[in-house]
Amino acid sequence: MENINYDATLLNLKNLLSQSVGQATNKLQKTGVVFSAGIDSTVIAFLAKKFCNVCAYTVGTCKGEDIIFARKFEKLNILDTKIIEITEGDVENEKGNILKILNNNNIPVTKLNLSTAVPLYFASKKAYRDGIKVMLSGQGADEIFGGYVRYLKMNEYQRIIAMKNDINLAYKDNLNRDIAMCAFNKISLKFPYMDKNFSDYAMNIPMKFKIYEVKNDQYPDDFGETIDIVDGKKFIRKFILRKLGREASVPEFIVKRKKKAMQYGSMSEKIIEKILKKHSIQIKF
Repeated sequence: MENINYDATLLNLKNLLSQSVGQATNKLQKTGVVFSAGIDSTVIAFLAKKFCNVCAYTVGTCKGEDIIFARKFEKLNILDTKIIEITEGDVENEKGNILKILNNNNIPVTKLNLSTAVPLYFASKKAYRDGIKVMLSGQGADEIFGGYVRYLKMNEYQRIIAMKNDINLAYKDNLNRDIAMCAFNKISLKFPYMDKNFSDYAMNIPMKFKIYEVKNDQYPDDFGETIDIVDGKKFIRKFILRKLGREASVPEFIVKRKKKAMQYGSMSEKIIEKILKKHSIQIKF
């Protein structure tokens, strides 16, 4: 890895993302962050605290990995952390609103959309009660930095095409749903990774800075525990974003945490599955 080029790229990414976060929090005294305790949202939270007070909101079941990591993070007393434990009953009580939001915004009622909507709905509901008006999200990082495991099965050219396609479809596939959930609770949701200046730059950095292939068992920067093995090859996803996290003083246990999609980390998917089964509801999966 070329040190000069890599170091300059890392610095540029940090500066551009910091500018994006600064713009998103402009003139705010306090902002909320949709916080899974993963690298994407934690980087945003740590950059945001340079501009205003930050409250991190984590939603999930008591046994969910996001809650477990958030409780570990909470003990560090770095940020005001709000942990919102949800149950099947909580989701049952709010399912009418969640379905209405999806339908009113022409968002398909799929298991994925329902499962992902749940954490956003409960986080923004709590944030509004706390007087928050703007929340930040880590969405967009997976598309920009190679966070999805399916990218690992592609060659470099295929990855570039797939990631560009995913970022172009991000609002249609994911972000409009998240915006709608928060808007229902009178929260404006912003996506610093999707800022044009940042995303244009980040989408064009070398692929090896994003998806790092480990060769000869030489694990860079002690990232061995983040390894994914696909077709006998070893990869580190979102490599440079993890490095950016270290630069921003993100705790090491989060820097090294492997990706867990929100619906799995919060275990909202399990709740949705139970509710669908209980009511014999069949939807597009």
